[in-house]
Amino acid sequence: MQVVGSYGVHILDSHDALKRTAALFSDAVAHLVRPALENWDALCEAGGAQMRQRMLERMIHSAKGFSSSDAFDQKFPKFPSYYRRAAIMQALGIVSAYQSSLKNWEANGYTGEPPKLDSCKHRMPALYRGNTYKPVIDEQTGKVLPYAAKIKVFRNHDWVWDTVRLSKTDVDYLNKRGRNGDISAPVLEKKHGCWKLRFAVTETVELSAKPVSEQKICAVDLGIRTDAVCSIMDSKGTVLARKFIMRGREKDSLSNALHRVSVFQSLHGSHDSGRLWNIAKRRNRNLAHQIAREIVNFAIANECDAIVMEHLDTKGRKRGSKKQKLAMWKHADIQKTVESLAHHYGIRISRVNAWGTSRLAYDGTGRVKRGREVSEDTPYDVCVFKSGKIYNCDLSASYNIGARYFIRGLLMESPDLMTKVSGIGSGTQRTLADLWKINRVLYPLLPMAV
Repeated sequence: MQVVGSYGVHILDSHDALKRTAALFSDAVAHLVRPALENWDALCEAGGAQMRQRMLERMIHSAKGFSSSDAFDQKFPKFPSYYRRAAIMQALGIVSAYQSSLKNWEANGYTGEPPKLDSCKHRMPALYRGNTYKPVIDEQTGKVLPYAAKIKVFRNHDWVWDTVRLSKTDVDYLNKRGRNGDISAPVLEKKHGCWKLRFAVTETVELSAKPVSEQKICAVDLGIRTDAVCSIMDSKGTVLARKFIMRGREKDSLSNALHRVSVFQSLHGSHDSGRLWNIAKRRNRNLAHQIAREIVNFAIANECDAIVMEHLDTKGRKRGSKKQKLAMWKHADIQKTVESLAHHYGIRISRVNAWGTSRLAYDGTGRVKRGREVSEDTPYDVCVFKSGKIYNCDLSASYNIGARYFIRGLLMESPDLMTKVSGIGSGTQRTLADLWKINRVLYPLLPMAV
């Protein structure tokens, strides 16, 4: 399968010309949105994306054979043609998204706030090779300098080629990832005050093709108190390794950011807290990526064929506190990042319905008591089985998540297996004990172990 990843290469030279170029490009996109919106019906009738692009370019740019009454050429003199075409593509994308949102809003009976056009702020251009981006050639040796690049920028009221130095570490990593794939033209980007070139790399990877009965998996339960609990399991229901992931320092940093938001809102209201709230969201995303990396590294170290996670309900408008929404966003970011990283290493990703995995004891004894159901001072991640066993609730859930993956796969490999095994619950009632039952039929002499 083909896997697409993106990698940022730091630009070591911080030029004002980059800032002016990006600002001018954003202004160009904002200018182009208006004619695209006014002529949207005609543009749609023109045909596909390429025809729309050509038609809009003729509307705003005078060239040999046709002239335009639009003020684009006067407002943006000598604007490079490839920057202009990149701006046109972004403007068409903005208007297309707006029109789709408008239709959905109308179809839903005009409920809620009407959709708004993108503000077009902080739009960044794609740098086409040979036209707005090219390598630097050493004049003496004639060789390409690997840690430098030339970018067309706006400086001193003119468009010129500017040489920038690139991070050696980032370039070497990009070349390593793109050794067996295609590296696209970069996109100029600014994050946290740093300028980068963002490259997309398309790689062809071979995912594990082992049958489920021969696989080793990493079952992951994403929690609130514990960031993630991972269990390495095989198809016989044997737990080979466990890992608790807790990013304490990063969670403290996130909590501090949320506290600052709360204090600010109590003093000034919620309308002007956007900057502080964005800081909290950024720290939440960084935390998610660190957790995802730990999960994948644990799976790689144990030579897993698949990583199994729960289905997340991300549809519809979510209710709850901002802290709860952050947790949902973090879980979604973790899963997205895990999938991207795992595929690079040939590891499959699978998801199961995790409803009840935390509420059901892995040993098949039924519903557990957890948190305050046990006592006032019992942590929520601690549960008590009906047998009296005290266990970590998230760890038990990870066993059940892995078991549901294997049960589903084994039943698909041998559809008649259900007739040979009695007492197997439905999909949302299955636990590790049910996997043991199946294996006692498949392997009568197999001992039960966790």
